[in-house]
Amino acid sequence: MRERRTVRGAVSALLLSCSLALAGVGVLAASTPTPASAGSTPSALLPDVIMQPITEIRIQKGIGVKMLRFASIIGNSGAGVVELKPDSAARSAENDCDGDGDPLNDRKAFQRIFGDTDGDEMFTRGADEVLRKRFAGCSVFHAEHDHWHFEEFARYRLVKPKTGRVVASSEKVSFCVRDSIHFDPGLPGSPGAIYYGNCTQDSITGLSVGWADYYGSTLPGQELDIRGLPDGRYCLRTTADPADRLRESNQTNNDRSTLVRIIGRDVTDLGTTC
Repeated sequence: MRERRTVRGAVSALLLSCSLALAGVGVLAASTPTPASAGSTPSALLPDVIMQPITEIRIQKGIGVKMLRFASIIGNSGAGVVELKPDSAARSAENDCDGDGDPLNDRKAFQRIFGDTDGDEMFTRGADEVLRKRFAGCSVFHAEHDHWHFEEFARYRLVKPKTGRVVASSEKVSFCVRDSIHFDPGLPGSPGAIYYGNCTQDSITGLSVGWADYYGSTLPGQELDIRGLPDGRYCLRTTADPADRLRESNQTNNDRSTLVRIIGRDVTDLGTTC
Protein backbone atom coordinates (compact mmCIF):
# COMPACT_ATOMS: atom_id res chain seq x y z
CA MET A 1 0.00 0.00 0.00
CA ARG A 2 2.82 2.39 0.89
CA GLU A 3 4.63 1.48 -2.37
CA ARG A 4 1.52 2.29 -4.44
CA ARG A 5 1.26 5.71 -2.83
CA THR A 6 4.94 6.37 -3.51
CA VAL A 7 4.55 5.55 -7.22
CA ARG A 8 1.42 7.70 -7.45
CA GLY A 9 3.30 10.65 -5.87
CA ALA A 10 6.19 10.25 -8.27
CA VAL A 11 3.85 10.30 -11.28
CA SER A 12 2.13 13.47 -9.98
CA ALA A 13 5.48 15.20 -9.51
CA LEU A 14 6.52 14.24 -13.03
CA LEU A 15 3.29 15.63 -14.52
CA LEU A 16 3.70 18.88 -12.58
CA SER A 17 7.28 19.23 -13.81
CA CYS A 18 6.20 18.74 -17.43
CA SER A 19 3.41 21.33 -17.06
CA LEU A 20 5.83 23.93 -15.71
CA ALA A 21 8.28 23.23 -18.51
CA LEU A 22 5.59 23.65 -21.15
CA ALA A 23 4.42 26.89 -19.53
CA GLY A 24 8.00 28.19 -19.67
CA VAL A 25 8.18 27.40 -23.37
CA GLY A 26 4.91 29.27 -23.90
CA VAL A 27 6.23 32.37 -22.10
CA LEU A 28 9.43 32.27 -24.16
CA ALA A 29 7.47 31.97 -27.40
CA ALA A 30 5.17 34.84 -26.45
CA SER A 31 8.12 37.16 -25.70
CA THR A 32 10.00 36.44 -28.93
CA PRO A 33 9.20 38.84 -31.83
CA THR A 34 7.40 37.09 -34.65
CA PRO A 35 8.24 38.33 -38.15
CA ALA A 36 5.36 38.76 -40.56
CA SER A 37 4.78 35.45 -42.31
CA ALA A 38 4.89 35.15 -46.07
CA GLY A 39 1.75 36.57 -47.65
CA SER A 40 0.62 38.41 -44.49
CA THR A 41 0.59 42.19 -44.13
CA PRO A 42 2.68 43.59 -41.25
CA SER A 43 1.09 46.18 -38.98
CA ALA A 44 1.78 49.83 -39.82
CA LEU A 45 4.33 51.72 -37.74
CA LEU A 46 2.77 55.18 -37.70
CA PRO A 47 4.48 58.39 -36.60
CA ASP A 48 2.97 60.75 -34.05
CA VAL A 49 3.58 64.40 -34.90
CA ILE A 50 3.57 66.62 -31.82
CA MET A 51 4.01 70.35 -31.29
CA GLN A 52 6.47 71.12 -28.49
CA PRO A 53 6.19 74.14 -26.12
CA ILE A 54 6.52 77.56 -27.75
CA THR A 55 9.81 79.30 -26.94
CA GLU A 56 11.79 82.47 -27.74
CA ILE A 57 8.68 84.65 -27.67
CA ARG A 58 9.61 88.29 -28.32
CA ILE A 59 8.60 91.38 -30.25
CA GLN A 60 10.71 92.55 -33.16
CA LYS A 61 11.08 96.31 -33.01
CA GLY A 62 11.73 98.73 -35.85
CA ILE A 63 10.34 101.65 -37.81
CA GLY A 64 6.89 100.60 -39.01
CA VAL A 65 7.53 97.06 -37.75
CA LYS A 66 5.89 95.21 -34.88
CA MET A 67 6.25 91.45 -35.20
CA LEU A 68 5.54 88.84 -32.59
CA ARG A 69 8.33 86.31 -33.09
CA PHE A 70 8.71 82.82 -31.59
CA ALA A 71 10.35 79.44 -32.11
CA SER A 72 8.56 76.23 -33.05
CA ILE A 73 9.65 72.66 -32.39
CA ILE A 74 7.76 69.84 -34.12
CA GLY A 75 8.62 66.32 -32.99
CA ASN A 76 7.78 62.69 -33.63
CA SER A 77 6.84 60.52 -30.66
CA GLY A 78 5.32 57.64 -32.62
CA ALA A 79 6.35 54.07 -33.30
CA GLY A 80 7.31 54.90 -36.90
CA VAL A 81 9.11 57.65 -38.78
CA VAL A 82 7.79 60.66 -40.65
CA GLU A 83 9.29 60.09 -44.09
CA LEU A 84 8.63 62.28 -47.14
CA LYS A 85 9.93 61.21 -50.52
CA PRO A 86 9.89 63.66 -53.46
CA ASP A 87 8.31 62.57 -56.71
CA SER A 88 10.87 61.32 -59.21
CA ALA A 89 8.66 62.03 -62.22
CA ALA A 90 9.98 64.24 -65.01
CA ARG A 91 9.26 67.94 -64.74
CA SER A 92 6.23 68.80 -66.83
CA ALA A 93 3.07 70.89 -66.67
CA GLU A 94 1.01 68.02 -65.24
CA ASN A 95 3.48 67.74 -62.35
CA ASP A 96 3.09 71.39 -61.30
CA CYS A 97 2.20 70.53 -57.70
CA ASP A 98 1.40 74.01 -56.41
CA GLY A 99 -0.28 75.18 -59.64
CA ASP A 100 1.83 78.31 -60.12
CA GLY A 101 2.69 77.42 -63.71
CA ASP A 102 6.31 76.52 -62.94
CA PRO A 103 6.88 72.75 -62.60
CA LEU A 104 10.57 73.28 -61.80
CA ASN A 105 10.13 74.98 -58.41
CA ASP A 106 8.08 72.28 -56.72
CA ARG A 107 7.63 68.54 -56.42
CA LYS A 108 4.94 66.21 -55.17
CA ALA A 109 5.78 64.72 -51.78
CA PHE A 110 4.74 61.23 -50.76
CA GLN A 111 4.59 59.95 -47.20
CA ARG A 112 6.18 56.52 -46.86
CA ILE A 113 4.66 54.36 -44.12
CA PHE A 114 6.69 51.42 -42.87
CA GLY A 115 5.35 48.08 -41.71
CA ASP A 116 6.58 46.13 -38.71
CA THR A 117 8.25 43.54 -40.92
CA ASP A 118 10.36 41.96 -38.16
CA GLY A 119 7.51 41.93 -35.63
CA ASP A 120 9.32 43.73 -32.79
CA GLU A 121 6.70 46.53 -32.53
CA MET A 122 9.21 49.32 -33.19
CA PHE A 123 10.88 50.83 -36.23
CA THR A 124 14.14 49.16 -37.20
CA ARG A 125 16.03 50.77 -40.06
CA GLY A 126 16.97 48.16 -42.65
CA ALA A 127 14.64 45.49 -41.28
CA ASP A 128 11.21 47.12 -41.59
CA GLU A 129 10.03 47.68 -45.15
CA VAL A 130 7.82 50.31 -46.78
CA LEU A 131 4.21 49.21 -46.42
CA ARG A 132 2.60 51.90 -48.55
CA LYS A 133 3.10 55.43 -49.85
CA ARG A 134 0.51 58.17 -50.11
CA PHE A 135 0.40 61.67 -51.59
CA ALA A 136 0.95 64.19 -48.79
CA GLY A 137 1.39 67.56 -50.50
CA CYS A 138 4.02 69.69 -52.19
CA SER A 139 7.69 70.33 -51.60
CA VAL A 140 8.72 73.76 -52.88
CA PHE A 141 12.00 75.62 -53.18
CA HIS A 142 12.32 78.23 -50.42
CA ALA A 143 14.53 81.03 -51.76
CA GLU A 144 15.10 82.71 -48.36
CA HIS A 145 16.36 79.47 -46.81
CA ASP A 146 17.99 78.21 -50.03
CA HIS A 147 16.56 74.70 -49.70
CA TRP A 148 13.37 72.72 -50.20
CA HIS A 149 10.37 72.85 -47.85
CA PHE A 150 7.35 70.67 -47.23
CA GLU A 151 4.34 72.98 -47.58
CA GLU A 152 1.78 73.60 -44.81
CA PHE A 153 3.69 71.83 -42.05
CA ALA A 154 2.60 74.38 -39.42
CA ARG A 155 0.09 77.15 -38.73
CA TYR A 156 0.31 80.04 -36.23
CA ARG A 157 -2.50 82.12 -34.79
CA LEU A 158 -3.00 84.81 -32.18
CA VAL A 159 -6.51 84.87 -30.72
CA LYS A 160 -8.51 86.63 -28.05
CA PRO A 161 -8.76 84.25 -25.06
CA LYS A 162 -12.45 84.75 -24.26
CA THR A 163 -13.95 85.01 -27.73
CA GLY A 164 -11.49 82.92 -29.75
CA ARG A 165 -11.42 85.62 -32.43
CA VAL A 166 -8.29 85.39 -34.60
CA VAL A 167 -6.43 88.73 -34.61
CA ALA A 168 -3.29 87.60 -36.46
CA SER A 169 -2.40 84.48 -38.42
CA SER A 170 0.28 82.95 -40.58
CA GLU A 171 -1.04 80.23 -42.87
CA LYS A 172 0.77 77.42 -44.67
CA VAL A 173 4.12 77.69 -42.90
CA SER A 174 6.59 75.38 -44.63
CA PHE A 175 9.46 73.46 -43.06
CA CYS A 176 12.58 71.69 -44.20
CA VAL A 177 11.53 68.61 -42.24
CA ARG A 178 14.64 67.10 -40.65
CA ASP A 179 16.17 65.82 -37.43
CA SER A 180 17.38 68.77 -35.34
CA ILE A 181 16.82 67.91 -31.66
CA HIS A 182 16.92 64.48 -30.01
CA PHE A 183 14.12 65.25 -27.56
CA ASP A 184 13.19 61.69 -26.49
CA PRO A 185 16.07 59.22 -26.95
CA GLY A 186 14.30 56.68 -24.73
CA LEU A 187 11.59 55.92 -27.28
CA PRO A 188 11.89 52.41 -28.79
CA GLY A 189 13.46 52.66 -32.23
CA SER A 190 14.94 56.13 -31.69
CA PRO A 191 18.36 56.37 -33.41
CA GLY A 192 21.33 57.88 -31.63
CA ALA A 193 22.35 60.02 -34.60
CA ILE A 194 20.65 62.24 -37.17
CA TYR A 195 19.23 60.31 -40.12
CA TYR A 196 17.21 62.97 -41.96
CA GLY A 197 19.58 65.84 -42.79
CA ASN A 198 19.58 68.70 -45.27
CA CYS A 199 16.64 69.25 -47.62
CA THR A 200 18.08 69.07 -51.10
CA GLN A 201 15.94 68.81 -54.21
CA ASP A 202 16.02 65.02 -54.32
CA SER A 203 16.62 64.12 -50.68
CA ILE A 204 14.20 62.06 -48.59
CA THR A 205 13.24 64.19 -45.61
CA GLY A 206 11.46 63.47 -42.34
CA LEU A 207 11.62 62.99 -38.58
CA SER A 208 13.14 59.96 -36.89
CA VAL A 209 11.44 58.47 -33.83
CA GLY A 210 12.22 60.67 -30.82
CA TRP A 211 13.61 63.52 -32.94
CA ALA A 212 12.23 67.02 -33.59
CA ASP A 213 12.72 69.86 -36.07
CA TYR A 214 13.55 73.23 -34.51
CA TYR A 215 12.70 76.51 -36.25
CA GLY A 216 14.13 79.49 -34.37
CA SER A 217 12.46 82.85 -33.92
CA THR A 218 14.87 84.57 -36.33
CA LEU A 219 13.78 82.50 -39.34
CA PRO A 220 11.33 83.81 -41.98
CA GLY A 221 7.80 82.62 -41.27
CA GLN A 222 8.29 82.52 -37.49
CA GLU A 223 6.36 85.72 -36.88
CA LEU A 224 2.93 87.32 -36.69
CA ASP A 225 2.28 90.92 -37.72
CA ILE A 226 0.71 92.66 -34.72
CA ARG A 227 0.84 96.29 -35.86
CA GLY A 228 -2.18 98.18 -34.52
CA LEU A 229 -3.04 95.43 -32.03
CA PRO A 230 -4.27 96.84 -28.68
CA ASP A 231 -2.38 95.98 -25.51
CA GLY A 232 -3.75 93.03 -23.58
CA ARG A 233 -3.70 89.29 -23.14
CA TYR A 234 -3.72 86.99 -26.14
CA CYS A 235 -3.48 83.28 -26.82
CA LEU A 236 -0.61 82.26 -29.09
CA ARG A 237 -1.45 78.95 -30.80
CA THR A 238 0.80 76.80 -32.96
CA THR A 239 -0.38 73.74 -34.88
CA ALA A 240 1.61 71.01 -36.60
CA ASP A 241 0.21 69.46 -39.80
CA PRO A 242 -2.90 71.72 -39.70
CA ALA A 243 -4.39 70.27 -42.90
CA ASP A 244 -3.97 66.64 -41.74
CA ARG A 245 -1.78 65.80 -44.70
CA LEU A 246 0.18 63.19 -42.75
CA ARG A 247 -1.09 59.82 -41.60
CA GLU A 248 -0.26 59.45 -37.91
CA SER A 249 -1.33 57.55 -34.81
CA ASN A 250 -2.63 60.50 -32.77
CA GLN A 251 -4.19 63.74 -34.00
CA THR A 252 -4.95 65.21 -30.56
CA ASN A 253 -1.44 66.46 -29.69
CA ASN A 254 -0.68 68.60 -32.75
CA ASP A 255 -1.56 71.88 -31.02
CA ARG A 256 0.26 73.99 -28.46
CA SER A 257 -0.80 77.26 -26.87
CA THR A 258 0.43 79.77 -24.34
CA LEU A 259 -1.10 82.91 -22.87
CA VAL A 260 0.91 86.08 -23.52
CA ARG A 261 0.58 89.67 -22.36
CA ILE A 262 1.47 92.40 -24.85
CA ILE A 263 2.15 95.93 -23.63
CA GLY A 264 3.59 98.32 -26.17
CA ARG A 265 6.68 96.67 -27.62
CA ASP A 266 7.07 94.17 -24.79
CA VAL A 267 5.60 90.68 -24.49
CA THR A 268 5.46 88.36 -21.49
CA ASP A 269 4.83 84.63 -21.66
CA LEU A 270 2.41 84.00 -18.80
CA GLY A 271 3.18 80.29 -18.85
CA THR A 272 -0.34 78.90 -19.02
CA THR A 273 -2.18 77.11 -21.80
CA CYS A 274 -5.22 78.81 -23.28
